[in-house]
Amino acid sequence: MHSTAPATQPPVGVPWHQATFVAAFPRFWRGYTTFRGRAARPEFWWWTLWWFIITQVAQIPWIIGLVTWRPPAPSASDIAVLDDAFQSYNPFPVWGFLLSSLPPIAAIGLALYAAVTLAAALPWIALALRRLHDSNRSGWWVLLFLVPFGNVVLIVLLAMPSDERGTRFDPQRSVRADD
Repeated sequence: MHSTAPATQPPVGVPWHQATFVAAFPRFWRGYTTFRGRAARPEFWWWTLWWFIITQVAQIPWIIGLVTWRPPAPSASDIAVLDDAFQSYNPFPVWGFLLSSLPPIAAIGLALYAAVTLAAALPWIALALRRLHDSNRSGWWVLLFLVPFGNVVLIVLLAMPSDERGTRFDPQRSVRADD
């Protein structure tokens, strides 16, 4: 029979298989720099749902700005700079022109999305490492997100079930000299 009583939350680094949607949010931030230990699938996937919701909300001003955006007519000097950029395959002047012509709400939305992404990058890497540890894989597998289509493989690895052999990554075991 399934108990409806709230589960006692173990410390970050110890897998919590009864993690809930609400509990996953503060737990994610508490594990900001906890790279040792393990994280159960619910911890990781509930945070992933949180991340999806947060980024969608952060993009609302950006989308509003893009929908209402009327790009200005480029001046002759803008056209020359953009033409040179296209000729030299240098995208920076093009991006600079486009970003400088955005309405303020879109710029705010873009800045908000960038800030949220930067703030969550390190704790996401820590959580992904702990999730890989729980399935008895080295945390180095997280570098797959740097390889084209490696993120697909990484998602599959992050979805793998827990493996008892992953206890070798537990914090109390990693300090023992006989391992």
